[in-house]
Amino acid sequence: MNKILEKKILSREVVQMKLYAPEIAEERQAGQFIIIQVDSDFTERIPLTIADADPASGSITIIFQIVGKSTLLLAQKNAGDYVENLLGPLGKPTHIEKVGTVVCVGGGIGVAPLHPIAQAFKNAGNKVIIIMGARTKELIIFEEEMRKIADELIICTDDGSYGRKCLVTEPLREVCAKGDADLAVTIGP
Repeated sequence: MNKILEKKILSREVVQMKLYAPEIAEERQAGQFIIIQVDSDFTERIPLTIADADPASGSITIIFQIVGKSTLLLAQKNAGDYVENLLGPLGKPTHIEKVGTVVCVGGGIGVAPLHPIAQAFKNAGNKVIIIMGARTKELIIFEEEMRKIADELIICTDDGSYGRKCLVTEPLREVCAKGDADLAVTIGP
């Protein structure tokens, strides 16, 4: 079983958890995910992106939206509780290389899987422009973490409550029109 080290409520429907999983933290690469089973009562197993990992502390961070029974059961757990089964890291890692300037675009909950990809491109020596958005300011997630790795961070909200009032496609179009992007990575909600 894997212990929940921290739990944060990011919005009414979005939860962030840090789990003790040293083997996964050590091995995970950008773009990989885990399969989690909340308890041993034959609950479904669900895939969740590894939003961050800290091999030194043996922890991984997951961010999920409450959309069904399994994510609701997971959201009801607290720091100090355990999840029954955790399998990972799984999936083909994202291909990362030094290309120059990478524009990373994420909307809503899609910012969670975008974080390790943006981080990996930055660590590979690229300039990283991050464009992230949500419907409202309250739904913006991982802003502080993205600020740490972005050379430039552009935030958009549909209602204009934070950052620019537009969809993420508008600043993406502007960056591409200026010729400032060698590669664009997009992940939606």
